[in-house]
Amino acid sequence: MLRAQARWLNKMASRGWRLANTGKLDYYFTPCEPGEYQYAVDYTGNMSRAHGDDYAAFLAGCGYRTWFKNVNLQWSYGKARWNPYGEPGARISSDRTNLDRELLIVERRAEPGEFRLYTVEEELEALRVMLRRCLCASLIFAALGALAPALGVCTPLQSLALWAFAAIFAVPCAACGLRMAELRRGR
Repeated sequence: MLRAQARWLNKMASRGWRLANTGKLDYYFTPCEPGEYQYAVDYTGNMSRAHGDDYAAFLAGCGYRTWFKNVNLQWSYGKARWNPYGEPGARISSDRTNLDRELLIVERRAEPGEFRLYTVEEELEALRVMLRRCLCASLIFAALGALAPALGVCTPLQSLALWAFAAIFAVPCAACGLRMAELRRGR
């Protein structure tokens, strides 16, 4: 998702549109020279609000422009979510912490090559962590799908819901694996 959004923003820039601002659903652009800017997108949903603000300030100090963007549509106020993978200060996501600030869009003047915020090794490590989390969830749901009918907790037909969740978590596993293979080939 991050790479797809960065590709789309870079495509807009190559057509002569510079990102000016973001809203809950919207992106606002201003005209610019085609190919004058490049974009990268980073996931900051596991960071506390202070850490995310410090990160954005650091990037701004390096000459980049940044915007926080939401991943999900949160149309109510006072909503809170538990994030077990968040750092302290980000484990409970709310409108006062990091809710609606899960993505950080970073802009720079165009330079040759891809705009990368991380080294290949750092990206591989992040993908390994994500792969382990998704694989763990997929295996748990698959085990429950196999054990629940055997233990008489549900019928085989009802266990299909558990197998569906196992399959849903297997999709990001495959995506992570493909991206990791792509990065290793490109070294």
